[in-house]
Amino acid sequence: MEFLEAMTHRFACKKYDTTRSIGEAQLKEILEYGRLTPTSFGLELWSFAVVRTQEKKQELFHACFDQESVATSAVTIVVLSRTEAFANPDGELVHERGRRFPDPLPVFIDDYRPYYDFLKAEGKLSCWLKSQGYLAIANMMTGAAAMGIQSCAIEGFHEEKVLQVLACNPNLWQVSLIATFGYPAEEERPKIRESLQDLVTYH
Repeated sequence: MEFLEAMTHRFACKKYDTTRSIGEAQLKEILEYGRLTPTSFGLELWSFAVVRTQEKKQELFHACFDQESVATSAVTIVVLSRTEAFANPDGELVHERGRRFPDPLPVFIDDYRPYYDFLKAEGKLSCWLKSQGYLAIANMMTGAAAMGIQSCAIEGFHEEKVLQVLACNPNLWQVSLIATFGYPAEEERPKIRESLQDLVTYH
């Protein structure tokens, strides 16, 4: 399916066909769309939690304010982001990731540190870390649509309860965004969007 066609027919699916599953190859491809997503400074301070069992989906359903999309999904993916401590330019994880790039590590750290200091001073570190997950979710959702699989981004959730369901330590992880995936048990809803003429300003 062409990219624009996939975007046109993707919609926020609220109810999935519980008799249809997503195959392993399809799931791996969706996750690969997330893995290949760009992150700020290439740090990849995230993790993808895949919820497939009915028991776990039911627990997550309640942590997401009983949204049917979660309960009926074939797969729900939770994008987790590291907590603020892991973004420290003098920390082990940043050094580990920074060493992957062609320039020597001190060059990477000297480039990264001013932005880190700015975010920390502005109180925006946590928001910056979480926002990376939105990029991954968008790519996974659009990629899934190209495969004929629908999705829904879930921003309504109780973070502490989601972390409990996933057995994640809140000192290590925070929830960025959640997305459900599956084959719809409802009709495709028409795309309602403003026109480019009303949205775009050229400078």
